[in-house]
Amino acid sequence: MDQLKLLAIISTLIFLVMIPIAIINGVYAFIPDIFIFIALTWFYYWTYNAFRMNMPIFTMLIIGHISHAVGIFGWYHISPIPIQWDHVTHFFGAFPFALLFFRWMEQWMDAQIITKKNIMFLITIFLAASGVGAMVELSEFLGYLKFGFGEGLFRFGPGDGLEGKVGSDLIDAVGGGWINEGWDFVFNSIGIFFGMALMLFIRATRKKERKAYYFEPIEKYSKLTR
Repeated sequence: MDQLKLLAIISTLIFLVMIPIAIINGVYAFIPDIFIFIALTWFYYWTYNAFRMNMPIFTMLIIGHISHAVGIFGWYHISPIPIQWDHVTHFFGAFPFALLFFRWMEQWMDAQIITKKNIMFLITIFLAASGVGAMVELSEFLGYLKFGFGEGLFRFGPGDGLEGKVGSDLIDAVGGGWINEGWDFVFNSIGIFFGMALMLFIRATRKKERKAYYFEPIEKYSKLTR
């Protein structure tokens, strides 16, 4: 079994283990998210070569999804670190997509780092990765319209705002859902910029291919001797 398939299987098992934990903790809304992450894991496996992925990028994509799935432990409500877990999730959720799109588009970039063409590619990479984040926000909005307040990818819950009339009044007083939405896009953008900067650094420090030097003309070795 190749390493890629093994990593995909291990990732799937991690997500499957999270399902009974979500049930025990009573956070059933995370279960659909987990099934989506399993499907995405195998989508990444299927498109691995098409996206010109490598193992680090594949791994970071999975870690980004795991960072959201561990919300089953209530981390969106009480973060285990000094920063809100929602911010952590958006950073690590967006970061690998910057790596993914950069790696895919790199095949068409100029060899020189700073060119008009490369700048246009960088803008495209930023917008593509931001678009993934925008789809997540759209899913939360549509989920909130359908299911109301709660946890999970398709809800507006802890880490996003406060439940109930008092919570709604407080949210409205500080700008409504714009506050949550704005911070989500801020940390998405930070993750994307960090990912693009990392890929540019790797590209700038990568050893360039050099033409082989022959001490004697290669044609000499192709001539038939009599």
